[in-house]
Amino acid sequence: MADLPDISSMKLSELKSELNLYGVDSSTFAEKSEFTAALQNARSTMPRPSTTYREVEQPKPPSEEKKSSSSKPSSSSHRSKTASSGSSSSSSRRTNVKQAPAPAAPSATPQTQASTPAPAATTTNSINMKKLTAMRSPVTALQQIKEHPSQNIIGERNNSFLPGSPFSFSLYGSTQESDSAIIRIPDGVCLKITCASVNRKAMEEYLKQKGSIGVSLRLSSEENPEMLPMWTFDNNRSSGYTVSSLGLKVCGPRTIRLLAYMEMGFRTGASVDVHVFGSVTLNRDAFD
Repeated sequence: MADLPDISSMKLSELKSELNLYGVDSSTFAEKSEFTAALQNARSTMPRPSTTYREVEQPKPPSEEKKSSSSKPSSSSHRSKTASSGSSSSSSRRTNVKQAPAPAAPSATPQTQASTPAPAATTTNSINMKKLTAMRSPVTALQQIKEHPSQNIIGERNNSFLPGSPFSFSLYGSTQESDSAIIRIPDGVCLKITCASVNRKAMEEYLKQKGSIGVSLRLSSEENPEMLPMWTFDNNRSSGYTVSSLGLKVCGPRTIRLLAYMEMGFRTGASVDVHVFGSVTLNRDAFD
């Protein structure tokens, strides 16, 4: 990795080029931090590609361009000479010999039939390539922690998860929907969220404040942008600090938002993290 450029200093186009070499689908990324996180994960977990992005973008040497341009006139002149000689010889033959009827073209030669791939084989290759791309495309989770009301970014939580890995992310508690974590799920990949929990000590300290009720896990999707509660820890109605029956499954390409919403009490600056757990898998239905 010593000859690879530092990820933090790379341009967006350079990040995209190197991700393509690893076979990582970056079409759903919007923030530069998502590109850098995915590339860092690819360098750490995937075999290094035989070609770097700098070699891919390197222009063709001038000597090769001159060769290719100089060879074109010679080949065309050779074809014109061949055509003229052929036409003169054919005209001389027409004066002496009657033109024979052209043979019927064969319907299909064995070689042509053998070189035409079967539709089933083409479909299988397409599915295999799609599956390979999905295996290298991570689910990304990004939450920017902002100072209110200035909206200045004071922190960031950024993780990426390849298919086959467990999913675990800590949501910073807030009363602002703009503080939601953005979860991007690429094509051919599924995200499962089964559990959520809060730290007992942090929750008890939060509930000591006047007016504090609890904290809820909220979700929105592209189809329904409204932040709706999935699960709420309420001191008066909940006896535990963990829920293990969420059963959320989302397959890409999709973007969802998760928020740990503080139910009152946030005026004093208290916050409780909500930890979500699950797994990242391939979407088997997409490859049948």
